[in-house]
Amino acid sequence: MQTRNSITFLVFSLLLISPTFLSAAKTPQDLIRSSCAQARYPTLCVQTLSNQVGPTTKPLNLAQAAVNATLTHALTLSVYFNTLQSHVALGPTVSNRLRVAVSDCVEQISDSVTELNRTLNELRHLRMGTFEWQMSNAQTWASTALTNGNSCINGLNRSDAEKKMKLEVKRRVTDLSMLTSNALYLINRVSDSRNPKPHSSNSKN
Repeated sequence: MQTRNSITFLVFSLLLISPTFLSAAKTPQDLIRSSCAQARYPTLCVQTLSNQVGPTTKPLNLAQAAVNATLTHALTLSVYFNTLQSHVALGPTVSNRLRVAVSDCVEQISDSVTELNRTLNELRHLRMGTFEWQMSNAQTWASTALTNGNSCINGLNRSDAEKKMKLEVKRRVTDLSMLTSNALYLINRVSDSRNPKPHSSNSKN
């Protein structure tokens, strides 16, 4: 009888506290949504991270995933601009002004690839003793990548490129800029965290 009463009490207690546990327990998707809530492009942020992260949703892992997705997009965009440059170079009626604008975009997006590579590498090798310095590097490089995209669009807008080309380039670069902006936001969240716990330099992410 005592054992039965104990089991009954335990079950009753679990029923009483279960709503609290259910409300407190968040799925990885819930944590992604809450992490992206204040991003400049929250819907894109959620979509990006949902496709990138596994069961872990630490702020550092989210930032790494966002930068990795942005880097992949930047690499694709770099290939696009190299192809565009080849077509422009062969155009007999293409102005020198347009050639320069496209050439600048090639260089700027290539630089963005470099900056994002540096950012991701820094985030993967954070150390407690140099945490603030490394996070400052990551923020600077991601900001530079964001600026490069804006410079590319501005340069092309000042050229005599046809409207269709300008719209296509702007669409592609804007996509990259949106991803970069979200990645920078998530990097800032890591930097602003009160109790950062970066992985050791020997850890694999």
